[in-house]
Amino acid sequence: MKTKKTRVIILVGLSMLIGTIIYSFKESKPLKYVEIKYKNSVVSYYGSNHFSKQDLLENAKLIDIADRRFETKWRNKDPKGISEEYTTEGAVFMKPGVKPRLGRADIEKEFTESVKGVDRVEFFQDELEFFGDMNVAFQRCHMLGYVNSKKEHIFEGSYIILWKKENGNWLIEYDMFNSDK
Repeated sequence: MKTKKTRVIILVGLSMLIGTIIYSFKESKPLKYVEIKYKNSVVSYYGSNHFSKQDLLENAKLIDIADRRFETKWRNKDPKGISEEYTTEGAVFMKPGVKPRLGRADIEKEFTESVKGVDRVEFFQDELEFFGDMNVAFQRCHMLGYVNSKKEHIFEGSYIILWKKENGNWLIEYDMFNSDK
């Protein structure tokens, strides 16, 4: 009797599992991929929502503006302003050889020192990919650093940033770079 009851329970359980799997595939939205070129980089969206090439362009421009704002704040030796380019909670900045800086206050301390050693930086986007409701983006770039306003850079690096939309503004959630030379 127990064997028959066990078989029935197993069959009912398997039927429910199979039904759930079939239903989940039936109800999941197909993934969409949209791509454009912007300033010598590739900008794309990957997710289940519908966004146009114009949506990509508009958001790519907003992140480009945020990159230029960051460069300006660096040139102006404004570590507090730089730290405000990061999300209000959960922001992380990582560089080689140093423990991650967590939160705006810690990030401001980091850039207080960084702006002393390098007068200005320039960022060049290589790739920008949006996800979800176009409220998260991954950016891969390369950068140059200059001292004493010399024309020749003294630093080359690469970085990745995870951008997050906060109150309608693109802010940095995770920032990590390395030196290329």
